[in-house]
Amino acid sequence: MNIKKYAFIAALLLCSMTVGDRVEAKDLIFHMGYEMIQVIDADTDAIINIPIKGAARDSVFSADKKFLYVTGTRRNIQKLDLQKMQIVNNIKVEEKGWERFIYGLAVSQDGKTGYVNVFSRRTEAGEVVIGHPQVLQINLDTGKILRSVEVPFGVVSLSLVENDTKLYAIGQDIYTLDISKKQMRIVDTISMFDKGINILALWHYTAENDGVWLSPYYSAEGMGLLSIDTQSGKVDMTMLQGEPPFAYNAIYSPDKTQAYAVMDEVAVIDLKTKTYTKIVPIPEGTCYGVIPTTDGKKIYAGAGGSTVTVFDVATMQPIKILQMETDGMGMRRLTL
Repeated sequence: MNIKKYAFIAALLLCSMTVGDRVEAKDLIFHMGYEMIQVIDADTDAIINIPIKGAARDSVFSADKKFLYVTGTRRNIQKLDLQKMQIVNNIKVEEKGWERFIYGLAVSQDGKTGYVNVFSRRTEAGEVVIGHPQVLQINLDTGKILRSVEVPFGVVSLSLVENDTKLYAIGQDIYTLDISKKQMRIVDTISMFDKGINILALWHYTAENDGVWLSPYYSAEGMGLLSIDTQSGKVDMTMLQGEPPFAYNAIYSPDKTQAYAVMDEVAVIDLKTKTYTKIVPIPEGTCYGVIPTTDGKKIYAGAGGSTVTVFDVATMQPIKILQMETDGMGMRRLTL
């Protein structure tokens, strides 16, 4: 471990300690890049690099926040130890010659198993064979497939709900999988596509939203917010008023009074009035990720390119632009 990374980790451990009755919270912003994850200290904007294999795509925190699981180029799952700040396991989900491409990742509460939505292919007698899309339950140490169920085409995100008894598979529609029995099976479908509702569910901030999966959606009426409460399993669609911005991704403010949506702009949404209070252009262009700090003072908008723009929440003006090592696909936040 180099000196820079050692000092960074030592500072994080110190900030996470209790001093009397006072605990200093620290936010780490993870920029999910190509061949590396870059971790930004939101207090100082110091950055460390964590090498990974491939381009970071899906990501999910373990329930105890000790690990971050990341898919690399949608081909494998890498386990990032959040204390050591290094990859400690690389898991491949392959069996009997099938090559798996992962779109959607969830981790059980006990951290022993994970769920992946996969598209599969293999070669037989010189011909490419395409498998039916499946959701697999896997051992998170070995990648061994424990259970599987076929799902419709188009699923790109997974969300475990109701104490890991159900799994939502989200894409063109939302499918409810009962995973409490020996055989996983689809037990319900919330139709979206046939109702003219479109969603690009490649990103989510469930851990950052205190257990609520959230995404923008679009219909002929405009833009809305789709939320899934992972404790109750409740699915809610809230249509917003006013001329809609274009947004890939959305996250709640720390106090849950607002939401922020992002693409070429950061849109500030008042959740009580269901209106846009500000829509601010991002000087660096298209972004996939938007993360407020837990003190509510700053917003980090980035990924999509190789920069991260830091906004002051009070004015919604850019205060800093961070140059990253690579383009990114997403961002995450860990609060210590």
